[in-house]
Amino acid sequence: MDFDQVPGLTIGFIKDDFTWVKGFGWADLENKTPAKPESSYRLASITKTFTAVAVLQLAEEGKIDLDSEIQEYVPYFPRKKWPVTVRQLLGHLGGISHYRDYSVEGRIKEPKTTRQSLAIFQDFDLVAEPGTRYNYSSYGYNLLGAAIEGASNLPYGEYVRSHIFEPLGMSDSRLDDSLAMIPNRVQGYQLIQGKLQRSEFVDISSRFASGGLRSTVVDLLKYARAVIEGRLLKETTWRKAFSPMAQRNGLLTWYGMGWQVHPWKGHFAAGHSGAQPETRTQLLVFPAEGFAAAAACNLEETNLVPYLMRLLDLILDEDIDCYGYATDRNGQAVYDAVFQVFNHGLSYYDWNKMPMSKSRNDLNEAFDYFQVCVGDRSLKENFIEAKKRILTGAHLVSNQAFTKVGSYMAQALSEAGGEDMPHRYHRLGPIAFFDDYIQLSTSPAAPKRHPRFKSDFAALIAGWRKDWDRTYTDRIKHLVITPDMEIDSLVEEWKESFAGASLYPDLTAGLARVADSFIRRNSPERAAELLASALAVYPKSAFLLASSGVAHLWKGDEGAGIDLIRRAQQTDPVHPAVSSEELLRSAGQLGRERRVEAAIVLAKLAAEFYPRETGPWLELSSLYLLKNQKDEAMASVREALKINPRLQEAKALLEKIEKKK
Repeated sequence: MDFDQVPGLTIGFIKDDFTWVKGFGWADLENKTPAKPESSYRLASITKTFTAVAVLQLAEEGKIDLDSEIQEYVPYFPRKKWPVTVRQLLGHLGGISHYRDYSVEGRIKEPKTTRQSLAIFQDFDLVAEPGTRYNYSSYGYNLLGAAIEGASNLPYGEYVRSHIFEPLGMSDSRLDDSLAMIPNRVQGYQLIQGKLQRSEFVDISSRFASGGLRSTVVDLLKYARAVIEGRLLKETTWRKAFSPMAQRNGLLTWYGMGWQVHPWKGHFAAGHSGAQPETRTQLLVFPAEGFAAAAACNLEETNLVPYLMRLLDLILDEDIDCYGYATDRNGQAVYDAVFQVFNHGLSYYDWNKMPMSKSRNDLNEAFDYFQVCVGDRSLKENFIEAKKRILTGAHLVSNQAFTKVGSYMAQALSEAGGEDMPHRYHRLGPIAFFDDYIQLSTSPAAPKRHPRFKSDFAALIAGWRKDWDRTYTDRIKHLVITPDMEIDSLVEEWKESFAGASLYPDLTAGLARVADSFIRRNSPERAAELLASALAVYPKSAFLLASSGVAHLWKGDEGAGIDLIRRAQQTDPVHPAVSSEELLRSAGQLGRERRVEAAIVLAKLAAEFYPRETGPWLELSSLYLLKNQKDEAMASVREALKINPRLQEAKALLEKIEKKK
């Protein structure tokens, strides 16, 4: 907290019947009011989970049909080019825009009614045909809030209070109100060029059903317990809410109905994050473990995930973000596939207590798909295509092959070692999971029905297990990398410990978090030095190369920054660290901190790497406007319109620039 400059934080967890919540730091820094369990924070987008529960309650009562058009319940909302259903809105698949100009839409000062909140975006065109593209949309959830009002004949806040808050005893939860006297209300803060400042006042009534609630961590954990115990909704409805939706192209969104749903090291997990002026929040639920954690702080832009991960490590006695680094590119791709099978398969079995596939032919096809993905031939002949097959191995487009393989392996190990056997692998990890299954499936007493992996893959896993057992020591398992550590000494220690191993622990995530902390404290030079030192241990890490490149851009060394990001892209062209979304996220951060030239460099790289995407050109246009370079801004928008002549966002931006000229 000290290094992140977080003034106040409240964090807590439940495990079975036990609850712990504690506040740290200051709820009001100026008046030295301490943060405590009862501190009241804006929930931001965690609000969406409550909105989804309310919609699903009304669906269970027959008052909402999830597959009806939204106008059935909000008749005053204009019809669009395509029909938009309630179900699509719940999964951010309705094509409804998110904020178009956050500098205006995100800084509203006056209270808004439901109709006034919808009027902000009601004339926006859809960003895509519903069902074809996941587009996170707070406006879509405001529309769902209006549907709750239409179906229940109650104001949104009254419905949530009487149907969720009161039944669960959440007495400190409510719609936020800037004029109301709210006990234990925290003061929000932001960092401007590394210095703490008060948050800008924003009235969030315009985000009523997407981010308008205020609560405490104590109340959030009451909510989480109800989720674990299956209250508020029928079990079948909860399972639908926790099932990730899919785009029409067969890619899963890892978002269900109001809940982010994706595995955490083989655990099934549901949750949501929240980000808005004055606050950052996080809620995470592991239903099968009877465990949930929640955190809220009063500093904008804070990454709360490391706080919750540390809590998970301590309470579940696991190294939740542990990953492996292979010393060659193809080996890393194989490890990525192994981890996905483990993560998605064990998570599915963890939640459903059965394998995904019961068909022998279907299961054989899934194993065949995996073995083609990790085969030396496919990786050498066309690495990019092979890596894409790996990245989509758990998706519908690949018939969820990886999940089928992993969930079958979990069942087989459970049958052989007892019901608790799969839980061992949350601690042991993916290599032990695979090696134990390989030994089981090839033993003389093994049932012939168990599919077998090829001998060369089995040998690779056996070798990796020896390397992992040697390098993944108790010291590494319990290591928490912090900014005050002597990183150079750690790196030297790792170089010695990992010498000769072809697979060893990947500690780059912790290093990158510390580097990001240095950047936030206006010390990008220290961030760049730290990451450069780490490259001696992880020279082929696309993530570390990209992170190091961005750090160099922060310190003004554009040449080195560009070179490092290009090396990351050449190492693994489809790695998330060099995705258009990640590059533009970093460009946006640079732009907000007035490092516009560096941001432009990054956006240009994104345009170069992804020539068929409009996002980089729109970001470039916005960055040029910050420099008052209207001609360059207009040219960038026109490049976006060449790619998509119908792009409404680009048309609106072009019109805005022309008016300024």
